[in-house]
Amino acid sequence: MRYVATIGEQTYTIGLQEDGHQREVALGDKRLTVDWRPVGGAALSAGKDDPDRAGHYSLLLGAQSFDVYVQPAPANDDDGTSRVFEVQVRGQVFRVRLADERARALASLAGGAHASGDANIRAPMPGLVSNLLVEEGSEVQRGQAVVVLEAMKMENDLPAPRAGIVKSLRVSKGQAVNQGDLLAVIGDPAGTPPSDEDDESN
Repeated sequence: MRYVATIGEQTYTIGLQEDGHQREVALGDKRLTVDWRPVGGAALSAGKDDPDRAGHYSLLLGAQSFDVYVQPAPANDDDGTSRVFEVQVRGQVFRVRLADERARALASLAGGAHASGDANIRAPMPGLVSNLLVEEGSEVQRGQAVVVLEAMKMENDLPAPRAGIVKSLRVSKGQAVNQGDLLAVIGDPAGTPPSDEDDESN
């Protein structure tokens, strides 16, 4: 899994591979082996069954040992794709915003939605088109799933960024695509008068 962590003005992309309590962490170009264990059963459930509870963890990084205390924090600008935590390490408290890179990429598809003009649906990541949920000429609503993309062993529903009709499908079921490839175009129904708005998706 890949995450985007923001601490103050700094943003870090983190790759995580988990093997029990042992984790290999890619932080930019650096690769670190981290042993990360919850302290007590309550901390273990806090990380899985009840993510809104505070947790106490023991972190081993090389020869260094850290006690880490984590608790959820309110986010005034919640965008639905990230969570905010207060992390205390050696007496210092850091406010960390953590987002799943996959969720952010999917949410960005509908982020620039507009009422008229052609809107492109592009692959947010490399993958395989596992299903097409509409046909050319079909009417769709904003947020309606149009293409299912299998990536990172997960199926991702790619939504229409606007209401309209499916003007074209540029891929077929079973086709492999790269990040940024054009998958479908959503446009105005026939007979809709032109608008002065620019197409922000192109």
